[in-house]
Amino acid sequence: MLETLKQYIGKTSWPILGAMVGLIAIGISAIRVLAETDESIKSLPARQMGFAIAGLLVFVAITIVPYKRIGRLAYPLFIVTLGLLVLVLQLPAIRNSRRWIDLKVVKFQPSELAKLSFIILLAWYLRYGDHFRKLTGLVIPFVLTLVPLALILKEPDLGTSLLFLPTLYFMLFVAGAKLRHLLGIMAIGAVFVLMPIPKKASPAWSDNQLADRRFLAYAAVDYGGSEYLITAAPLAFMENHQLDRVVGWLRQDENDPGITAGKGYQLHQSKIVLGSGKFWGSSDWQDADVYFRMLPDDHTDFIFSVIAGQWGFAGCLVVLGLYGVILFFGVEIALQTHDAFGRLLAIGVLALLFSQMVINVGMTMGLMPITGMTLPFISYGGSSLVVNCAALGLLVNVGQHRPILLSPRPFEYGEKREKNIALESTDLGK
Repeated sequence: MLETLKQYIGKTSWPILGAMVGLIAIGISAIRVLAETDESIKSLPARQMGFAIAGLLVFVAITIVPYKRIGRLAYPLFIVTLGLLVLVLQLPAIRNSRRWIDLKVVKFQPSELAKLSFIILLAWYLRYGDHFRKLTGLVIPFVLTLVPLALILKEPDLGTSLLFLPTLYFMLFVAGAKLRHLLGIMAIGAVFVLMPIPKKASPAWSDNQLADRRFLAYAAVDYGGSEYLITAAPLAFMENHQLDRVVGWLRQDENDPGITAGKGYQLHQSKIVLGSGKFWGSSDWQDADVYFRMLPDDHTDFIFSVIAGQWGFAGCLVVLGLYGVILFFGVEIALQTHDAFGRLLAIGVLALLFSQMVINVGMTMGLMPITGMTLPFISYGGSSLVVNCAALGLLVNVGQHRPILLSPRPFEYGEKREKNIALESTDLGK
């Protein structure tokens, strides 16, 4: 037992674990700062601490079980997850969306579990063969991606759904899919997204809403006494409140009177809080706590702004540095892992976490539209924190159980593969 514990400790990637704990601690500290200025969220730091303990227990549990055993459960886990995504759509809406299953003690978000089960399934599917190097071989991976993505969009949860395609592309690229195929599919998708569609102007739109529609339209056409706006396909189907976010992001004009009416309001307040911290942050926020109270979702989607306001640019560098530690040692694990399934798992976890981090940080700074995206390990939320801890547990697990290479390296094709087979055969013959 003692020898097993020593082996476990020796093989664990302590930099990744330390960075994860550091990010969790920063998140709890930031939420505590907010709780001091808002009585309505006074209980959240203690609840986040409970979620953190649960997340660390899940992390340890995931690292104990060899990752290949987890891979054998890929299909059942994915089917159960799809069932939960269908179930949540049948439940009553909470805050105009159907994302949570209320378990009385906590609210569980199936879309968070879907991200993890998707990575495991895709890595398990891509681990053998080279069928995905053909264009037709990409059909099944894209179907496996688009099914949960469509269900999550139905909730609606645009932020979570945005993570699936970047993760798919990174995993396919590492597995050996041809770059021209991936770029070609991306180009076709861009054509559909930018496809011009006529949208009839509604009499129910206010003058400001009509002006916003015209601002985003390719052109306006009068036909049969009615005005039709030629606009990109997604914009044609957006509700007015969703369109406000896009317009607010594109304009980012502090003198725009629409900000006070709600258009671009979150982004405007986020940038105020971001800049207020300067380099070292503020030691006393009693004079500026009004910014926190005027920043909606400050403990979830906009927690990075709070960190910048409280600990300044230096605090932001620490947060980004901790993510950098996870990325550096995670890539090292992926490169040193010669098992196909293990390498794809590692890449999938890294792609998921860092896509989420980049989108969230970019959103709070005005570099990307506001989509409702939490910051991994830092934002308040039990489902997000526990699932992210489980994801890093998988990454560390791959590093702990690296198999000895007795065959050609995975995802090598053509002359490079034949060369490595010859070299390894020579080494074994010595």
